[in-house]
Amino acid sequence: MLLNMVSPTNLTDHISQLRENKQASSVLNSGENTPTPPKKKAPAPKEAAFDAFMTISYTLFLIALVGQLFLIISLDIF
Repeated sequence: MLLNMVSPTNLTDHISQLRENKQASSVLNSGENTPTPPKKKAPAPKEAAFDAFMTISYTLFLIALVGQLFLIISLDIF
């Protein structure tokens, strides 16, 4: 059988006692007095490097676009 049954009111009382004791605790208050170190700024973005895949992709896209325009124009003319 459990002898130490805890009711909600006992929990509330216990929490309030812990909050009162928090001001007296040097361990809990030591973090409040220490200054926080300044945050480092994010590094400047590096210059974009040459991307062969995108170059090939855009080249193929332009070839397909020019080819479609050529077919449309040639079918209209002839």
